[in-house]
Amino acid sequence: MKRLVLILSLVAFAAQPALAQEGPRIAHQPSARIPFSAAVQVGNTYWLSGKLGANRETREMTEGRMGAETHNIMRAFGTLLEELGMDYGDLVRATVYVTDIDGYGEMNEAYAQYFEGIEPPSRVAMEVSGLVGGALIEISFIAVKTED
Repeated sequence: MKRLVLILSLVAFAAQPALAQEGPRIAHQPSARIPFSAAVQVGNTYWLSGKLGANRETREMTEGRMGAETHNIMRAFGTLLEELGMDYGDLVRATVYVTDIDGYGEMNEAYAQYFEGIEPPSRVAMEVSGLVGGALIEISFIAVKTED
C-alpha cells in the first residue's frame, strides 16, 4: 500500500508541470531594435519594463524635468496598460529610480495624479548615480490583470 501511494505521488508530481501554464511570454514588444520586452506575462501577472521620461515625439528628455518626465512616463504606461487591457488600478508594485533625491517631491506630486480615486501600488524609490540618455527618472511596474 505504501508503495502504491508513493508511486501515485510521484506520478502526480511529475504531471504537475504539464498542468501549469506555459512559461513567461512576451506580452508587448514595441520595437525589434531594443533587446528587451516592454511587458512579460506569466499567468495574470505582467512585469512592465522601466520607462524613461523622453518626449514621445522627439525622444528627448523634457525640460522642466522631474515632474515633466514623470508625466511622460506615466502617460506612456497608460498607453501600454490600455493595449494590454488594463489601467492604473491594475498596478501592484512600482520601482522608481531618480538621479537627484531632491526631486522626489516633484516626482511624487506628478505621480500621485495618476492614482486619484484608486489605491496606488506599493512602491520603492531610490537615488541612482545616472540613467540612460541623461534621464532624471525611470519607473517600472508590476501589474496583475483582474478578470472582468
